[in-house]
Amino acid sequence: MTLGQKLKILLREKNMTQEEFAEQLDVSRQAVGKWVNDKGIPEVNKLIQISNMFGVSLDYLLKEDSAGNDIAEGGYYVSGEMLEGYLAYHRQNRKRIIGGLGLFMVANIFAEIGSPGNSVMEGLYWIVTLAGLALLIWHCFQSKKYQEIKREKLIFDSKIYEAFKMRREKERKRCACMAIAGIVLLIGGTELIDYLEYTMRLRIFGVSAGALGWISDATALSFILWAAMSVMAENTIVKNTEGVPKNAAKRFAWIYWAVPVTALAVLIGFVSNIWSPMAPIIVLFCALLVTVCKLLLERGESK
Repeated sequence: MTLGQKLKILLREKNMTQEEFAEQLDVSRQAVGKWVNDKGIPEVNKLIQISNMFGVSLDYLLKEDSAGNDIAEGGYYVSGEMLEGYLAYHRQNRKRIIGGLGLFMVANIFAEIGSPGNSVMEGLYWIVTLAGLALLIWHCFQSKKYQEIKREKLIFDSKIYEAFKMRREKERKRCACMAIAGIVLLIGGTELIDYLEYTMRLRIFGVSAGALGWISDATALSFILWAAMSVMAENTIVKNTEGVPKNAAKRFAWIYWAVPVTALAVLIGFVSNIWSPMAPIIVLFCALLVTVCKLLLERGESK
């Protein structure tokens, strides 16, 4: 792929016209036309500006390679700037989804600390619940971005992709720690709170054990969902770059064992009171909700 072909892809990716490109580089429109048609090469200082503008290396701009064949076969070039935009976009999505679900759970605190017939606490319960619902609805109506990254074969500058993979390994370790912390908190958090209040007679910040239990469960589920959704977003990039085949049966095989495991966990919670019987159901519900949302988005993209 030539320099001109790469410039055309970068301009199209950034929704920038050749006139706008020329203005930012302080050159004439004719000079840009020569570059994109491979009738001229920018000066070194202009190449550095282009490299910084699009987040690509000078090596990528100047080295001709066979990536053009990949593009013809459906490949899609992703610059460093676009990669960062995609990851930031998914972080915002996670915040909205987890925030909405978290508000649903935290709303139960007002039911715990309020006495029966307390209109103030009941009102706060419904305000927080509706706020969580509004956040989820608002998320559903956000414009869908970076769809090419999800469905196309991706092409990266080698340095950008290697840097991403190194960062991904660190992120996976962090997500693993978050998931483990979430599971431990989900299993042991409520029991620890009950022990401190009912056995040790310790009142934590004057808040009831039931209210603290909801805070503990909401925090635990936030950790677990954040870790899972973060890994899913990064795995999409790796799969579409390295050509890992998608097997629909494997994608949803977890549902077959998740239901009996959840039922067993609920039974253990009832019998032994090790954890709240509702905790496994909430985990399964959140996982199914994320899966359904993903399927609906994929179905919308395919139309």
